Amino acid sequence: MAQVAAPLMRASFGTRDFEEARAVLAGAYGDHVPILHGEPDRFAFTTTVVQAGGLGLDSLHYGGLIENRFVLREDTLLVGLMRAGSLSYDDGSYQHVLATDELYWVRPDRPQQQLTEDVRFDFARLDLSALTRVAAEMSDLEPHQVRFHSRARGRARAERVRYWDATRRWIAEHVLADDALADEPLVRGEAFRSLALATVLAVPNTALDRLVDPVAPVPAAPEPATVRRAVAYIEEHAAEDIGLADVAAAARVTPRGLQAAFRRHRDQTPLEYLRRVRLDAAHRELEGADPTRGDTVAAIAARWGFAHPGRFSVYYRQTFGGSPGDTLRR
Repeated sequence: MAQVAAPLMRASFGTRDFEEARAVLAGAYGDHVPILHGEPDRFAFTTTVVQAGGLGLDSLHYGGLIENRFVLREDTLLVGLMRAGSLSYDDGSYQHVLATDELYWVRPDRPQQQLTEDVRFDFARLDLSALTRVAAEMSDLEPHQVRFHSRARGRARAERVRYWDATRRWIAEHVLADDALADEPLVRGEAFRSLALATVLAVPNTALDRLVDPVAPVPAAPEPATVRRAVAYIEEHAAEDIGLADVAAAARVTPRGLQAAFRRHRDQTPLEYLRRVRLDAAHRELEGADPTRGDTVAAIAARWGFAHPGRFSVYYRQTFGGSPGDTLRR
């Protein structure tokens, strides 16, 4: 039996009410925790949306100076170009200030801290399952082996960004703008596939890695969402007084279930991973410390939860191959 395509949806919305805009954004993209800075009169929000099944094309203006903690919905890859304004973000492993017409993508497995001012964006929202199937077909990988990298792993090449932008514009202006065309399932499917192909070529990912280097190692199976959520929570809250119960609650699983998942997928416990994250943070702090200013190994260790200096030194030497005191004196 032929599958009935989801109805085409178009919408435009504008408001100067900050809470109303927050609710609209959360419904479309995921959890938002925005804070408006500066004069409230500067704030304005407008958006136009076209949704055709697993493909959404949005244009968005977010006026004013806004700090935002953002977590994307797990079933979506968000890709876009900033047309005006400024955006800086930190995803816990990488910080970046976006340039105009630079490709921006958000993975669904890592929270972001953003600061935006008077931004205008053209976005595409792509169903992640369908997108990974397209990428797998291109690269001879299995869909579960397709992963989109963070910006720390590379940036999009300029000619591929232009191709992605041209593909999105064509679909927006000539395919989804025509009701008769957009209602045809085959046309809609080809539109999704065209933008998916452009996205796989533009956004760094494991399928593109395989296309560039056919003998590159095949990625392992991805970690389950519970482990990813736990890892993100640990990395974000490592400086706070957290324990197994807190991490399990953030991962939406029982402590015992989280322990089992970490053992199976990481061969360690969640608290061992927390200790490693804190060791890394202490190591970075020691590298930037100055003993002539009164910085000490004991104080830095204590700041990261290591109350026993001798035990901290043992962990440190096992991990980094030297003593914390040597790192401090360099």
